[in-house]
Amino acid sequence: MALAVAGGILPSPTALVVLLGSVALHRVGYGLALIGAFSLGLAAALMAVGVLALRARDAVARRMSGRVSRLVPIASAGAMAALGLVLTARALLSP
Repeated sequence: MALAVAGGILPSPTALVVLLGSVALHRVGYGLALIGAFSLGLAAALMAVGVLALRARDAVARRMSGRVSRLVPIASAGAMAALGLVLTARALLSP
């Protein structure tokens, strides 16, 4: 779901600027071609990230024992919560 949100459920401001610029220059076809190329590149990059994440998950799962694999999500959630608290505290204490 995160890849879908990152890749296109929300409109891209850059694509909108390119399309509006191409309409202003009376080159709509060129603008659509640029947006199409941008979309294909973004789709390829997101697919590569997804495949890499799946392969990394499988590689890590093969190397971990049962107990460690249960503790890693808890440790990472704790680290993210601690980081959020630190950043919130810094923001509240800054002038």
